[in-house]
Amino acid sequence: MIFSRERQKDAGIIFFLIGLVVVIFYPVFYSEYAYTDEIVQLWYYPKEKNFQMFLPQGRYITEKLFQWLFGSVTRISEISYIRLFSFGSGIISIPIWYYIIKQIVIKEKLPEVLAFWGTLYLVCTPQFSIYVSWASCLELFLANTTGLLSGYFLYSFTSQDEKPAIQIKGIILSVVFGIISLFTYQNGFGCFLIPFLLHFIAKPQNLKKIFIAIGIYLFIYGVYYLLFKYNLKLNHIEASSRTNLHINIVSKLKFMYSRPLSSAFHFTYLFNEKSIMGYVVYAIFLIAWGITALYRLRFMSLSKRFRYFGIVLVFFLLMYIPSLVIKENYSSNRTLLALKMAVFFLMAEMMISYIKKEKTRWMIVAVLSGLFVINAWFNFNKQFLHPIKYEYAKLRSFIETNYRPGINTFYFIRPEEDFFVKDLHITRSWDEFGVPSSFFDWVPEFLVKQIIYEKTGDRGLADKLVIKHWLGKESYLKSGENLSNDILLIDAEKIIAAEK
Repeated sequence: MIFSRERQKDAGIIFFLIGLVVVIFYPVFYSEYAYTDEIVQLWYYPKEKNFQMFLPQGRYITEKLFQWLFGSVTRISEISYIRLFSFGSGIISIPIWYYIIKQIVIKEKLPEVLAFWGTLYLVCTPQFSIYVSWASCLELFLANTTGLLSGYFLYSFTSQDEKPAIQIKGIILSVVFGIISLFTYQNGFGCFLIPFLLHFIAKPQNLKKIFIAIGIYLFIYGVYYLLFKYNLKLNHIEASSRTNLHINIVSKLKFMYSRPLSSAFHFTYLFNEKSIMGYVVYAIFLIAWGITALYRLRFMSLSKRFRYFGIVLVFFLLMYIPSLVIKENYSSNRTLLALKMAVFFLMAEMMISYIKKEKTRWMIVAVLSGLFVINAWFNFNKQFLHPIKYEYAKLRSFIETNYRPGINTFYFIRPEEDFFVKDLHITRSWDEFGVPSSFFDWVPEFLVKQIIYEKTGDRGLADKLVIKHWLGKESYLKSGENLSNDILLIDAEKIIAAEK
């Protein structure tokens, strides 16, 4: 009977969290818009048979998913069907994450409220919003969840003894799910380490299981790298320059602790990556955690306490290692889920450990969860969806209304990157929140062609259109280009801001 009640409680929590996802993100069911890469993928998949965006980046599974999903739609309005794939993937991931976290916190004798709170936090992260609302990130739920499963299988099939022993099936399952994660999105594999971080939080002096996990984690990367190279050879293609290894320890450490880790300590709140206030908030939380941890671990020698901090920092580095071994320094929100969850569990467990009464714990968790939920709703609906839908609707209406037979050239003046920030007073965060889709230089050509194709039904005509674009009106005026009857000028900022 006790077990039955426990299962009912778990089912209630899972249905509550799924309901929360529906309440926050239900506009994806009907919203029409195309955001940045979506328009390129819609135009090319599978119309251009040799178009491969992800295979050269080592994401074979993602390539197949995009060929299938984008290859099955032809209109911008139909991209919403693809977003439902992401939405469904998010729904499926909720019970998996909840079950895994709960099993670990029970095994490690951590506060059970972490299972509910951690999964709710997952739902409220900016990452979850991006994965649901941007079809170009449709693979991220699969990558992160299989990464978590990879680590959990190794964790669950490794004994808790002083001399941990791993069952062979644990290694096999871990490798299989790890390879799936890496061939989907490399940063998603960082979630592998979450079970072992929870183990370390509970038993900071039991390091053997941690070292085993790190060894297997790096081994799976090695296996993936060999398979990646073999896959490139098999398909007779060259690797993308984005996958080239680039080891610069000083530069990467500076990048890691100034950008990705800073974002992770912002929790669900969005700051611009260059925000001074963002760095202040980061510093406050990091210092507060460090001082509290030093005091809490006072039963350990000073050297062991500093060893504890060192191991936590190693966890952070390893979780983000795919972005640390390449030249590009771009810590977009979509890459950060593993790091985000790691910081949350460190801070949440630390806070909860000082609250002894269960009722008080749940009250505080409920209040903070409410703030997370409100912020998640705002991030999705106000920071992303509203401006992007409005931009798309205004541009589409202008193009459809003003296009006529005989127009074969479009001059497109792209909006500035911070146009929404100035016009709507929202936050821009990387290329994912608060930035106009038409700001990006690859968008105008395919957006115009797709709209004309949908209006005329003639893809050949649309494909022959000439689209020239400039960033800002000043650049356009400096170009010296002249208008004629066969040219349509699209001034994006003027069009988007009109009648507001």
